[in-house]
Amino acid sequence: MRFSNKLILYVFFFFLVGVFLNGRKKESFPSEAQRLVEKKDDPIKELICDYSVGESENQNYIQDEQICREELSIGYNAPGRIDICGGIKSFITADFIYFEELSDQLDLGTVNITSPTPQEFEILKFKTDYQPGFKVGVGTYIKRNDWDLFAQYTRVHKTKNTLFDPSGKTGDFYTSWFHTNVSQFTLSTITTDIKSTWKVDLDKIDLELGKSYYLGRNLIARPFISLSGHRLDQRYDLSLRTTQLYSSSTKNDSWSIGPRIGFSTNWFLYKGFKFFGHIALSLLYAENEISGSGNENLVPYNIKKVDENILRNVEEFKLGFGWGSYFTHNKWHLNLSAAYEAQRYSHTNYMSYASQNNLEANKVKPGDLFLHGLSVTTRFDF
Repeated sequence: MRFSNKLILYVFFFFLVGVFLNGRKKESFPSEAQRLVEKKDDPIKELICDYSVGESENQNYIQDEQICREELSIGYNAPGRIDICGGIKSFITADFIYFEELSDQLDLGTVNITSPTPQEFEILKFKTDYQPGFKVGVGTYIKRNDWDLFAQYTRVHKTKNTLFDPSGKTGDFYTSWFHTNVSQFTLSTITTDIKSTWKVDLDKIDLELGKSYYLGRNLIARPFISLSGHRLDQRYDLSLRTTQLYSSSTKNDSWSIGPRIGFSTNWFLYKGFKFFGHIALSLLYAENEISGSGNENLVPYNIKKVDENILRNVEEFKLGFGWGSYFTHNKWHLNLSAAYEAQRYSHTNYMSYASQNNLEANKVKPGDLFLHGLSVTTRFDF
C-alpha cells in the first residue's frame, strides 16, 4: 500500500515537472506564427532578399519579379502587374507573327493517272507555307483592385497559289469546284496548269479586362475576360483551260463578335528570365456570306448570295520563353519574348460547302481555319 502511494506521488511529481518544462519550452521557442510576425523586422531577412522598395510605403517587393516568403498577408493575393514609379502606368505591345494558315476542304480535286500501270489516284492537295503578319496592343492599369485593360489588333493577310502540271500524263481530273455539269476532264486535253488560289484576310480585335497576382514565389497568374470580334474574308479560285477557259471563284465573307475568357501565366526562372503560357476560348456569333461567279466553256454564271448564321468557337494557345527588367530607377520596364502560337476558328470554309451542294453529295461540316507559328513580342511599360 505504501508502495502504491509512493508511485502515485512520483507520477504526480513528474507530471508537474513535464508541465513546467513544456511551458518553459514554449516560452523559449516561439511558435511558427510568432516567428512569422517577428521576422518582419529581422535584418538578416533583409540581407537575404536584397530587394528594392516599391512605390507603396508598405510594399517591400518588386512587382512582376520573384518575392520572398511570408511577405504578404494570407487573405490577399499579391499584385503581380508591372509597377512603374510615376509615369502614366500604361504599356504598348508589338508582335511579329510568322504563321502558316491551314484549312479543311481546300483540295483541288483528284487525278486518275492511267499510264503507266498500275493506275495511280492522287489527291491534289492545296499547299501552304508561312507568311508574316503582326499584332499591336495598348493597355493601362486601374488603381482599384489592380485590374488592367488591354486592347489588341491582329492582322493576317495572305494569298497562296497551288499549281498542277498535267502535261505528259494520261488519265482524268475530277473536281467539285465547277458548276456547269462538268466535273471530269481528260488530262491530255488540258493545255495549261491547273491553278488554285486561296486568299485569306483576317482582322481581329480583342478587348481584355484582367488581373495579375502571385501564386507562390515564382508564379504570376492573369485570368481575364474579354470581348472579341473579327472580320474574316476568304476567296477560292480554280481555273484550267482546254479548248475553252474553265474558272470558278467562290467567296466566304464573315464577321464575328462575342465573349472570350482566358488565363496567362509567368513562371520565373532567374534574373527576369521566365517561361510563360496563354490559353483563351471564345464563343462568337458569326454571319457568313457566301457568293461566287464563274465562266466555264463560254458559260458565265453567278452564285446567288446566301447568309449562314452560326456560333463560332475560337481556341488560342501560346507557350514561350521571355525576359523582362525594370530600368532607370523603375521608371520604365522592357519585356522581350518568343513563343509558339496556335489558333483555330471553326466553321469558316463555306466555299467548299457550296461545292458539295453542286455535287448533290452528303454535306459535311464546313471546314475550319487554323493558324500556327512563331510569335515574337516586345512590350514597353511607361
